[in-house]
Amino acid sequence: MDAGGEVIEAILDRDGNPLGYFERDERGGRPWADELCCAAEVSPGAAAAAIVRSLAGWGATVAGGFGSDLVDAGARRLRTFFTYTLSLSPPIPEPRLPSGLQILPAGQFPPEALYEALLAAYPPGHPDHDDDAPASLDGLYDGTLMGPLHPCSAVAWDGRRVVAAVLVQDAEGKPPLAGPWISEAFRHPGPDYAGLGALLLHCVTARASDAGLTALGLSVTDGNPAQAVYERLGFTRTARWTDLEFPNA
Repeated sequence: MDAGGEVIEAILDRDGNPLGYFERDERGGRPWADELCCAAEVSPGAAAAAIVRSLAGWGATVAGGFGSDLVDAGARRLRTFFTYTLSLSPPIPEPRLPSGLQILPAGQFPPEALYEALLAAYPPGHPDHDDDAPASLDGLYDGTLMGPLHPCSAVAWDGRRVVAAVLVQDAEGKPPLAGPWISEAFRHPGPDYAGLGALLLHCVTARASDAGLTALGLSVTDGNPAQAVYERLGFTRTARWTDLEFPNA
């Protein structure tokens, strides 16, 4: 099946009837079922166990409540996250940063200049901690992970180092990562930078609006305090998603 250029694969029961659909991908060297969903012809509870068996050794991203059915059938929940969108119409005025800080285009810096603030923002125990965060940041910069870095991407510079960043990708493609997309938004956790993340995010959305973008999307892991910041800035939740892994048979 082809949906808008994306190849959709089906999971079938023994009689050849569809149980679910997904888009094949790969993450961390394992096969991954993106946007895994239950077929309309069957109940989620009835299909879940067979899907868990069919995708043994895989990972998956599932929308809505079907993730809970799969967990009940033996899948392991890796994380729950939410997607949000922000309308950029009418144009957004750009705020000013505190004295001593500059807003500079992210493209003026190599990705390693952001490592210190990135690793400090997501220490072990944080909902979004990732041991491979520097490598992922490299992939965002070179466009291999989500598409090209948009010129509205920006960092906050205190004269010595990058202390915050908001990166936007031209991520044309499938939900939940349809672009333009805020791929990273973080700040150094030091007390001198309290509130800086929200200010920089506001600046970037203003620049995105000036560049002619009409909306921005992002995702945030459940439990990340940044959810409250995004909602305060006007982002609207669009969907709930679950990343899962299926045990080997």
